[in-house]
Amino acid sequence: MMVRSFFGLFSESPFPYLREMAHRVKECADEVPKLFDAFFEGDYDEVLAIAERISHLEHEVDVVKTRIRDNMPKTRFLPVDRRDLLEVLANLDAVADAAEDVGKLFTLRRMEPHEELVEPLKSLVRRVERTVHQAVEVVEGLEVLAEVGFAGKEADRVMEMLDELNRLEHKADLVQDELGRKLFEIEDDIKAGSLIVWNKIFEELGDMANSAERMGNRLRLFLSE
Repeated sequence: MMVRSFFGLFSESPFPYLREMAHRVKECADEVPKLFDAFFEGDYDEVLAIAERISHLEHEVDVVKTRIRDNMPKTRFLPVDRRDLLEVLANLDAVADAAEDVGKLFTLRRMEPHEELVEPLKSLVRRVERTVHQAVEVVEGLEVLAEVGFAGKEADRVMEMLDELNRLEHKADLVQDELGRKLFEIEDDIKAGSLIVWNKIFEELGDMANSAERMGNRLRLFLSE
């Protein structure tokens, strides 16, 4: 009876559960800057410990996602299109997946720090973190937005937040491009294996921001329906 009551509420509003998932994703993503701090400090044992912690947190995201998806009613009324909601879940999950991949990449080999990459890499990590945080803030605003029918001043406020999310992701893209150029400027000084891993790390960091933006773009559909 309790389970039925729980998901009866869900059929009316999925947003409290979506907010829970977003918070889990944020916890996972927030470990990534700590991972790089440990790397820059030369504490490889801590790098490995944080990578393991990220994997654990990503699994928690998967658990919440699966619980929401498996219990999402297929025939009962939802305040938004079910397909849009599933895409939002998938893109939130992709943020956590990319964070986990960053951690795993650091476990493949002991990476060598390169002075030319440190500042742009720190900048990229900060911008990715801001982008993910902005996406989570948007999700936090959805419950109130749903209560007012996805219209009015609250809708305008969320749309502004989505615009800011797009701007933040674009800035992260620019830094990622700069970092890629820096990497290949010094490629002769980097071991071939490290070059491949560094490039993949940059891509996964970019994917964290890209997935956050894709989630936001899907949420725009809630305002246009």
